[in-house]
Amino acid sequence: GAPSVSSHSRLLDAALPCEGQADVVFAEPWEATAFALIVELSRAGYFTWPEWVECFSREVALATEIEARGEPPPSYYEQWLAAAEKIVEEKGLASIDQLRAKKLGIAAAGAAHVLKGAIRKPLTVA
Repeated sequence: GAPSVSSHSRLLDAALPCEGQADVVFAEPWEATAFALIVELSRAGYFTWPEWVECFSREVALATEIEARGEPPPSYYEQWLAAAEKIVEEKGLASIDQLRAKKLGIAAAGAAHVLKGAIRKPLTVA
């Protein structure tokens, strides 16, 4: 089967470009995937880790502004994902349109999976 969230964390311990961050915790598998993607793109030389930190810091600042307005800010990994999309686009690795198309495909696949499950389960009304 697919690796668990905790196994993703153990696998990434050695890949972290920064010392002392071995206690990375992921609530959902997509968070580990987003994290690993950025680590691997940086290790492959598409951007430096300081470039990533700068990009991610901008997202954290935006989330702080949202929270200061009394609105719920995006989660840590939602901020990470938004920064990932921006740096991938800034570095010319994918266009915004390509990223949107990928998101739509993922969302459609998820919706189809949920719909399939709903069709198989009888609907009960209380």
